[in-house]
Formats: sequence, C-alpha cells, structure tokens
Amino acid sequence: FLEGQPYLHKRKIIRFTHPGEDHCTGGHYDLIYLRAGTDKFSTSWIPLGDTPVEMGGVIYLEHSDTVGRQMEAEFSVKNANLPPEERINAYNRNMREGGWISTNLVEMADRFKSRWLIADYDAGDLVIHSPYMIHAATQNHDPMNRIRLSTDIRYQRTDDSIDQRWAKNWVPGDNL
Repeated sequence: FLEGQPYLHKRKIIRFTHPGEDHCTGGHYDLIYLRAGTDKFSTSWIPLGDTPVEMGGVIYLEHSDTVGRQMEAEFSVKNANLPPEERINAYNRNMREGGWISTNLVEMADRFKSRWLIADYDAGDLVIHSPYMIHAATQNHDPMNRIRLSTDIRYQRTDDSIDQRWAKNWVPGDNL
C-alpha cells in the first residue's frame, strides 16, 4: 500500500504498562515526533499478547486524521521562526506537554465533538494508522494484574525524506 520500496525505521519502541499506574499515554498524533522527514509514513501498533480493554491498549479518536492535519498546519506556522533543531522537536516551546494534545481524553472527545474508539486486541493483531491520526493509550486496570506489552513500528517509502533521528536505535534521553 506504500506504492514503493518500503523502509522500516530502525527505531522500534517496546511499551509496557503496569496495572495500577496512574498515568496513560496522552492524546497525540505521530508526526509530532517525526517532523524531520516525510509525512507519508505509517505506524503499526502491535499488542504482544492478548490485550483486553482493561489492559489499556491503543484507542483512536474517531475521524481525527483531519484534526491532526489542521493542528500540524497551525504548529507549522507557530514554529516557522524557530531554529531547525527546535522546529522539529516535539518538546519545543510551542508544543504541549511531551508533544501530547491532552491527557484528559474525555475532554478531548468533547472538544472535537468525537468519541474514542476502543477494542480488545488479540495476540497477532496489527493496527495501522496515519501520522495524523490522534490516538492514546489508557491505563492498565487488568484484574489479573498482568503487564500490558506492545510495540510500535514505523515505515515509509525509501524514496521519501527519512527523519534520520529514527534511523538509529533508541537511547535514554534522546528526546524522541
């Protein structure tokens, strides 16, 4: 579906959420973290094991690709006069906490007159989304006290501009 030779970003993220942690991954869209390359990439979210809703899997704000595109256009205008390194950084002075739109997911759905789409995931599932799709992950309230594990990978066409920060493995403190 990329209509070209695929490039798999070297940076792959393993995520874990312990039951009872009092935080979630706030609502965001992925381009915030990959602005130094093309906006024509896809993210795959993959649960590493069965992940019922109670374990806090990925959720999507319905019809939010358009909202993400509008937000990115607004951020591009705000960021236009920043130095290049700061302009591509999800933690620059014009961004919200950690690049997130909000951690108040109920308020977000109300603000955008939308709703969150949530599902049980099975081992082997794969969910693919655009760089503008607003998504989040909820808290883990698993009654069996299991840790939720997932990974997300990103890929694009080799002939599109690659964000070189994602062409290397994650290291602590790399601010991505």
